[in-house]
Amino acid sequence: MSCEVNSLGNNSNNRAKKQADPYSDDQSSVIRELEISLTNVCNLDCQGCGFSVPKQVQPFDSRGVMHHLDSLMLLRGAGVSIKRIVLVGGEAALVAGLDQFISDLRRLNVCQEIELVTNGLYPRGINADVLQGLDRFVVSDYVYDDEFEELWLHYLKLSGFKGESYFRRKDFWDDLMGDRSNDPVVVEQHWKTCFYRSYDVTLERGRIFSCSRIAKKLQDDQGLLLTDHLKADDVRSYLMSVKPKESCYSCPTVGASSNIPVAVQLDSDIDKILVKAKKYLRLQVL
Repeated sequence: MSCEVNSLGNNSNNRAKKQADPYSDDQSSVIRELEISLTNVCNLDCQGCGFSVPKQVQPFDSRGVMHHLDSLMLLRGAGVSIKRIVLVGGEAALVAGLDQFISDLRRLNVCQEIELVTNGLYPRGINADVLQGLDRFVVSDYVYDDEFEELWLHYLKLSGFKGESYFRRKDFWDDLMGDRSNDPVVVEQHWKTCFYRSYDVTLERGRIFSCSRIAKKLQDDQGLLLTDHLKADDVRSYLMSVKPKESCYSCPTVGASSNIPVAVQLDSDIDKILVKAKKYLRLQVL
């Protein structure tokens, strides 16, 4: 288990800048991380939510999460694979049939690792069958409660989880939903080292996006539609473009420091939710 404490937002100006590269191999055929949203519903209502909860758009069509599986098959058919698929929400623990989706995803053989990111505040949605299909389990710890983390560690052990577990604490996150009018020269420089290009490639509504902000703002015309005729070169050309996406010219992370405090609630009682979560975990481990 690792507990990461980081006061910086992902794209903070105080973070060392590295060349953006969404691939993990020299041939540009293995995407480093692909983020997949399984629901637009969350049990929290955080100020400045980077996933646009509670107004997040639907991440798939009428097929539901099966739409994601169909999209991944198109990627596999094009010769593209993924080092790590990161399952997020909303809050992924709220997804009915989460264990079955992970099992189906595993059978596709399109990725090396499966990671689930959760706020940990709905533990009854993460059973042993869910954990069995994961390689990494990540709790975004918005409550900064040591007992909460210890209970989760006991629960993971008793559930037979063999993968890696992380608890991430952060003081600020990036403003991804706001809009600015950015200097084009600054945008082009920022594009070269943008954190999100390397670690936030997103799959939603049958499209690949360079970052989740573009997907959450429903700017589907700026994504790459996945079709039966898709080739690995199409994906490479989209992700490795030297020209920023149109959305970058209004992105508030360009030239600005993180300024949104984590987990400030607008319309939910996080303290009561924490009490219920800890009560459930205690019942499972005692």
